[in-house]
Amino acid sequence: MRKRKIRLIYVIIIIVLFAAAMAVLGISRDSVIIANGIKFYRSIRQIVLILGIALSAVIIILYIIDSVFMLRARKNFNEAQAAAKAQEEANFYKEKQRRENLSVSREMDSARLRQILSAYSSGQWSTLAGQLRQLCIQLDMMDEQQAKLSHLIENNGADALSNTEEVLNKVEQYMCRSVRKVINYMDVANPDDAGDVSRVQDKIYECHTDLQQQIQQVQEFLFAFADFLNTQGDDDSSLQMLDIYKSTILDSIKE
Repeated sequence: MRKRKIRLIYVIIIIVLFAAAMAVLGISRDSVIIANGIKFYRSIRQIVLILGIALSAVIIILYIIDSVFMLRARKNFNEAQAAAKAQEEANFYKEKQRRENLSVSREMDSARLRQILSAYSSGQWSTLAGQLRQLCIQLDMMDEQQAKLSHLIENNGADALSNTEEVLNKVEQYMCRSVRKVINYMDVANPDDAGDVSRVQDKIYECHTDLQQQIQQVQEFLFAFADFLNTQGDDDSSLQMLDIYKSTILDSIKE
């Protein structure tokens, strides 16, 4: 901006000097012609005219070029600002969505957790990709067990026992919270620090062991539920076994 002002001043000065030179020549025309002749006067006038036009043209062209570059730079700056703002809004939305999905006060989505684990395993935590993939598999297995229970209830017309699905829902949420804890540790750890990596590995192992235990208990619960359905409720022992598994599972996920 300052350079443009300076060049504008140069343009004005050149024009003023050119006009002043032409005015002086016009005023002193007769005396110059008498003293040096008409040919000399015309030569001087032509030189002043050419120099004035040339200098004015150069300064004006430089001013125009500078203006064009300034407009282009301003346009690029505005576009960069707009892009940065759009990226910032996108990051804010993603982080907000991530917080909502991982919020302790909301029901968490296991599919979303698997997406986060997959992104980490292919990104900065690629060294732990195998272990993170195991957690994804365990979340998948829990989804499959929930689908199996729904299938058992539907196939056997046992709608009165649909409240048992709540047990598996609670287990799933417990598993999601466990995985969320691992993600939180990865968020604060440095993947290039051996100590941090070792700590995250320990947390993943603890989570994997815990999830495996829950999956095994749910599997036993499904077998007990199938036994109960097969006896059509005639065998009291199957109902008792079902209640035992249900209590065991609910006790194991109390935090």
